[in-house]
Formats: sequence, C-alpha cells, structure tokens
Amino acid sequence: MMMLLNAATFPIVRLSYDQGLAGTADEAFAAFEALLDRGTPFVIIGQGANGDVDEHEHDPGEQRRLALWSKKHKPRLREFVKALIYVEPSRAKRIGMRAFQIMSEKFWGYPMLVAASEAEALEMANGLLKSASPSRAIG
Repeated sequence: MMMLLNAATFPIVRLSYDQGLAGTADEAFAAFEALLDRGTPFVIIGQGANGDVDEHEHDPGEQRRLALWSKKHKPRLREFVKALIYVEPSRAKRIGMRAFQIMSEKFWGYPMLVAASEAEALEMANGLLKSASPSRAIG
C-alpha cells in the first residue's frame, strides 16, 4: 500500500492510500520533500485505506526508514505542515483515534486532527492556514 500526496489544491494537500502499484517509497518521500521545499505552510487532509487509519502496517525495514526520514526532516515538518486532518465519519472511531493522534504527532512533529466530514476538514484547514500566514509588515 502506497501513500499518495496530491498537491493540486496546495496549500491543501490530499493524502490517500492506494493498494495498487502507484509508486515507490522513494517517490512518496520525494513528493513530501518537494512540498517542504516550497517553503510555504500547508495542511494535509486524508482518509485511510477503506477508511481505517490503523490498517496500514509497515514491515520493520519500512518502519525504520520512515522513522529516519521523519527524524531528518522534523524541523521542516514542524515549520510547514500545520496539521494532518483525518476525515472519519464514525464518532466511535474518532474517539478511538486519540491515542493514535498522540503517537502520530510525536512521530511526525505536527498535530493530527480528526474531522467528521470533508466540509469540517476544509474549514479546519482554512482556519489553520489563516493563522499560519505571517503578517507581511512593510518596513
């Protein structure tokens, strides 16, 4: 299963998981790095594979590689990724995701928020992006 980032609506980036042979881990890392290289705050909105965030398991080699990548890029992840907003319509599943949210934030360095709908996720994303925009003082 491959993580896909779609930046067509940047600074709102879409995250999806594809079961097919959509690309390699190298391509996924390169896409994420290209977003960070823009030097502009952005928000990631995602839904998991079949709507399940914890279904995606990495083998130990992938986990180690992901951890090393995350550690290497953490300062820029903290600076530019305002949040990952995960859309989960089920209230019970949203409540059940709290522990995962804490682990995700420690691992990636940016908050993981949960929204009940696409509309709520977009509203949250726009609010985060407005608060992230530096005021450009003339001086």
